Amino acid sequence: MSINQAHYQGGLLLYQGEQIVNHSKNVTLTFDDTSRQCGEAFRGKHKGKVFVTTHRMIFLSDDQRDHLLSFAVAFMCMKNLRVEQPIFGANYISGTAGAHPNG
Repeated sequence: MSINQAHYQGGLLLYQGEQIVNHSKNVTLTFDDTSRQCGEAFRGKHKGKVFVTTHRMIFLSDDQRDHLLSFAVAFMCMKNLRVEQPIFGANYISGTAGAHPNG
C-alpha cells in the first residue's frame, strides 16, 4: 500500500512492464473508522478514478487539493475482498489493504 506515490502532474505512474487492464471514472473511495487514526489523508470521501493494472489497484483523486492524491495497493497485499450488491444503493467492493512486506 502506498499513499501519494502513484501520480505525477495529474497523471499515473506505472512500473516497468505494468499494463492497465481496466479503469473506471466517478469512483468514491472511503476508509473505515479504524484507518482514520492514521492521518488526514484517510478522512472523508475521495472522488476520482480507479485503475486496475497487472500488478495493483490505483486510485487517483480528481481534486488536486485533496490530502490523498493517489492510493495504490498491490494485489498480494489485499485481503478479505467482497463485492457487495445491496438492494438499495450502488454496488461496491470492500476489503483490507495491508502494507507491503518490510514496508
